[in-house]
Amino acid sequence: MYNVLLVEDDSALRFIYSKMKTWTECGFTIAKQASNGKDALEILKTRSFDLIFTDIRMPFVDGIEMLRKLASSDNKIPVIFASSYDEFEYARQGLILGAFDYLLKPVDEKKLAQVLGRLKEHIEAMAQEEKIDESVVEVFRQLEIDPDSSPFVHNCALYFSKHFGEIFTIDDVAVEQGYSKDYFGKIFKKHFNMTFNEVYSRIKVAYAIKLLRTGNYKAYEISDILGYASVDYFTKIFKEITGETPSKFKAKLDGR
Repeated sequence: MYNVLLVEDDSALRFIYSKMKTWTECGFTIAKQASNGKDALEILKTRSFDLIFTDIRMPFVDGIEMLRKLASSDNKIPVIFASSYDEFEYARQGLILGAFDYLLKPVDEKKLAQVLGRLKEHIEAMAQEEKIDESVVEVFRQLEIDPDSSPFVHNCALYFSKHFGEIFTIDDVAVEQGYSKDYFGKIFKKHFNMTFNEVYSRIKVAYAIKLLRTGNYKAYEISDILGYASVDYFTKIFKEITGETPSKFKAKLDGR
């Protein structure tokens, strides 16, 4: 299920939207609700969603201003607006700012299903274009985490997959995703129940094991491929995670 953040200042409408069967029929679920854009932005600081379904005219921070703030922080969560006939100009501004689509109130479930169907196809197409390495998938599976459980987790998985042989830090990943280092670290630990460096090391070791199994690489070669400063440090990390040195691990493989 794809998680939806519902933003609507009218409590009656929030209730109506939450009871629509179309969400689950199309593979979505309303995971959280907010009564205005200001509250929604606060929620988004601690949790990721696959879709924001929002009213346009709301107190404190309206839908357009919320989308503008998301765009400025490079947050690419798809947004669908619900607007009245007399709010068409606002809806047009939303589309210019990058909203996925808009629906006129009262929201028709058939039209909602059509938009959600297109959005689901879009999300799945993006996922296919950006392949997550099997070593990353394996580590996430060990941690009982679905790489597609949220945009935040998915983006982390993609970054790990693309930069195996590079030397990077939590600062680099945080900057790419539009967060400060400290805030990114808190969100990361909330999702993974581990620090960034702990997960990063597990992924590198998983990839090292994959290379060892080919029989084509020595420990020092794998250390270079993964960007470690020295083979001794690579060996230390490998043993901490597997309980064995790379050479002993390879010897077991050779003895199969």
